[in-house]
Amino acid sequence: MDVLATVPRSAWYVALPFALVAALLSLIRVYTTWNYYRTIKYIEDVATRNGKAGKMTIQPPQIPYTIPFLGNALGFLDTTPGRFWVDLFKWHPRSSGACTLLLGGRRTHILYTPTVISAMFKDKTLKRDVFEEELYQKVFVMPEDQLNYAISGKHSEHEMNAAYMTRPERVNELTVHFTRVLEEVLDKDAEEIVTKDGIGLYNWLRDRMFTASTTALFGEEFFKYYPNYCEDFFYFDMQFMSFFFGFPMREASRRREQTFEKLQAWSKAMHEKSGGTPVDPEGPAWEPLFGSRLNRARQINYKERKLNARSSSALDLGITFGLSSNVIPATGWMLMNILNPKGDPNLLGRVLAELKEAEKSDGSIDVPVLINQPLIQSIWTETLRLYADVLITRNATQDTVLPMDEDGKTFIQLKKGDNVFAPSWIGHRDPEAWADDRAPTETFYADRFLQPDPQNPEKMVFSMTAVGKFYPFGGGRTICPGRVFAKQEALGALAMILLRFDFEVLGFVDKDGKGTEEFVQPALVYPGTAALAPGGDMKVRMRRRERLN
Repeated sequence: MDVLATVPRSAWYVALPFALVAALLSLIRVYTTWNYYRTIKYIEDVATRNGKAGKMTIQPPQIPYTIPFLGNALGFLDTTPGRFWVDLFKWHPRSSGACTLLLGGRRTHILYTPTVISAMFKDKTLKRDVFEEELYQKVFVMPEDQLNYAISGKHSEHEMNAAYMTRPERVNELTVHFTRVLEEVLDKDAEEIVTKDGIGLYNWLRDRMFTASTTALFGEEFFKYYPNYCEDFFYFDMQFMSFFFGFPMREASRRREQTFEKLQAWSKAMHEKSGGTPVDPEGPAWEPLFGSRLNRARQINYKERKLNARSSSALDLGITFGLSSNVIPATGWMLMNILNPKGDPNLLGRVLAELKEAEKSDGSIDVPVLINQPLIQSIWTETLRLYADVLITRNATQDTVLPMDEDGKTFIQLKKGDNVFAPSWIGHRDPEAWADDRAPTETFYADRFLQPDPQNPEKMVFSMTAVGKFYPFGGGRTICPGRVFAKQEALGALAMILLRFDFEVLGFVDKDGKGTEEFVQPALVYPGTAALAPGGDMKVRMRRRERLN
């Protein structure tokens, strides 16, 4: 007491607020921890009794937190892919089926059993409207009047996607133009690339695929007006979730505006050359100025929805994001894993054998044959499983209950206004769902989706029968409309590159370009970024491959 008495009163005045805050935060942590374990105990009791009792409705356990309003947000926004979920399931039981996070004052339920996720996809009261409005506001910076026009005309985008992105004949048209442009790019590139002692494989692939995809979508005039679109786009792509979560850097905002300005300039020039209106999308499959049917339909639709040039450019950036941000990294991961010198030494030869079966006599690719090759399909699916970080989002428009188990005895209670997330990372890396004696869940295994053919045990076929937690393209009414084109684009690019070039792997580099012994790891990004971009590269030497016989 004598020592405390010597402390000046002013020091007490300074220390007291901090002490009170620390005490309050400690009480919050103690209370939320007690409430969490109380809920877990109740759920365990329900699981014990539900064989005897009737239907049970439960509230998911709220994960403990310390800071009010922020809640679990700081941990959730960790930029190391999957770290939050890895740390969470070290102590939180997956058997609970769901949990609740407090994210910026919003109750957000995390779902991770096949039954409840399937129910989420089907439930008509769970909608994405809130998140789509935030997307338009935060990522594309639309003012209120343009936001209203964009939202009210959203149904027309679904109609265009149905007409030009899901009909097989229209998807095939896009694939034809993509492969045509990529073939031109690769042939033009081939003479120079083979003279280099070493290149970054992913960076090389990214630029070539983006050129082909964007030209197929927007037309052959596009890069004359915006030659740096690839660099600007992938900078925007890396910052996408920082815009959505409200943490953009000043440079990211500046470059986003620059991108909008250049897209507007291109659109204005193309409209002038087209006489004010793009060629009818039901006319030719592709034309040089506005390119694909899909793009021409979108350009006409922008005017019908009263979207100005600035908002139209934002949606042009949006469709680029939809068609390039996922498929290009996925193709890169496939290529690097196939060529990985530390991986299966026989994989490349097996892949080339299947690609040869899909190669026509003139050297072009028979896409229907290609996309049905068992090993190729398994590699594509395994890549989406391992390298996708999709955050499927819904908002409860009214009080809702969803079934948690196949027996229909346990249900989860959702309140109006609650957010509901289904992170693919949890389902795609669930040890029980992906148990395989041949390879660990967290590693790439090309044969994971191959099974002996019941009719011919010596033959391996592609199989998804054991899958219960796989949704890289979302689900329900909002499932990605470009998923068919994405597969054809990725596998087509993979085939064209491996059939044209032989690769000598020189090593790996990290995100700073420094040599490393470790295989390429995903880049640091906020959760929900979809296909994870490589956070490094594979250094290779390329040579023209002799034509396979």
